[in-house]
Amino acid sequence: MPAARTRRSVFRPRPVIPALLLAATWSAGCGTWQRVGEESAPRPADQVPQLFDPSRAYREMGLLADAGPLGFIGTVRVVAGPTPDTLLLAVGVSLRNRGLTFRRDGDQFVAEYRIEIVLRGGAGAPISVARDERVRVGSFRETQRGDESVIFQDFVTAGPGSYALSVTVRDRNSPNGGRAEAPISVPALRSPAVSLPMTVYQARGRSTLTERPELVMNPRQSVDYGADSLLFYVETYGLTAGSRFELLAIDGAGRTAWSDTVAAEAGPVRGVVRGIPPARLSIGRYELRLVQNEVVMAATPFLVTFSDQYAVANMEDIVSLLRYFGHEDSLRALVRAPPEQRGAMWQRFFRSSDPNPATPENEAIDEYLQRVRLANERFTDEGSQGWLTERGEVFIALGEPSEILDRRQDQIGRGRYIVWNYYEVRLALTFIDDTGFGRLRLDPRSRAEFQRVRNQLRNR
Repeated sequence: MPAARTRRSVFRPRPVIPALLLAATWSAGCGTWQRVGEESAPRPADQVPQLFDPSRAYREMGLLADAGPLGFIGTVRVVAGPTPDTLLLAVGVSLRNRGLTFRRDGDQFVAEYRIEIVLRGGAGAPISVARDERVRVGSFRETQRGDESVIFQDFVTAGPGSYALSVTVRDRNSPNGGRAEAPISVPALRSPAVSLPMTVYQARGRSTLTERPELVMNPRQSVDYGADSLLFYVETYGLTAGSRFELLAIDGAGRTAWSDTVAAEAGPVRGVVRGIPPARLSIGRYELRLVQNEVVMAATPFLVTFSDQYAVANMEDIVSLLRYFGHEDSLRALVRAPPEQRGAMWQRFFRSSDPNPATPENEAIDEYLQRVRLANERFTDEGSQGWLTERGEVFIALGEPSEILDRRQDQIGRGRYIVWNYYEVRLALTFIDDTGFGRLRLDPRSRAEFQRVRNQLRNR
């Protein structure tokens, strides 16, 4: 069957019943995930390696994810086509400006990329879509954005069946590229039916199956914590007027964070848009469940994040990771606040600690978390997480020392010491192994001097 497509590439500006038959997507489902509070839930220290690999969190949600230099996240959702034997596959891909190579074009900057979508399997030949896209921005600063900056989406027509979906993205001005593949199952939708919920930035329902849905997909299935409502789009097909189903947002502990009841309208197709207010969500992973008569008919995972560059399981984890960042009073108040107030409090904290409000990133937190990553990789010789050692604490707070003196590198055990010099702030810190177990600690004088300098730097 030839591919029919409606393509759009969107530059994303800064933030901003009877039994139902369901439209399936990834045959792998939502993957496995750990509920908060269970015995094997990772501790904050264990979160550090995966913190810097958000693609892992997206793959666990069943999404397409490439973690290379270009990097992208992709998703697919199925809606009904004009006949029972044709389905529309809405494929969305999220890209970052920083992963593309821009060139100057007059007073603007332009990047080009090529995207290829291939469906293999089913009864016929492979279905493929290939597009050359262009991104144009007005400033060099925009080219460096590390958050979601560009959304590509396309509708591909296919028949019912099992497929392997692959997405390949190539930067036209550099060797960078990426590829991801996943199995999908496309059912034959026959009314009465509903589609799986689809995360969107905006959507308008359609009234006939010959139309295409007008929407902008949210391929990452995520939302910034405390900033925006998370929108979902669901289609119903041939339901009896007044038939009801529920939408429930379920957190990692199995609690209902939000719910809404939808009364179906009569007609061959009706689009429903619902938004979850930011005050009802906290940082972490959720499921949006479509429930009828207490039976879960469909579930779509989604993430609430403080940045789409990082993957954090919950608010307690991010506060723990920020233990050396300063702003202790604000962070303690954040943990103690009622859940419905935390989103607004986090946004105030995020803005107040941001040295450059003109960018979507918080450069201070980004730099801090990169130091956490480096400390965790470097200081692994004490038998604990590197970022939780005293050398890790100093490195995260002050950065690279100007000089490291370790005159007796061959000495192992009690009495070994090293000195870190920070010439710019006239600080010399001595770390001593006073137990003989290889654990280097600041001596009392160094601890006092470190705290003095750290407090001075925070108060600047």
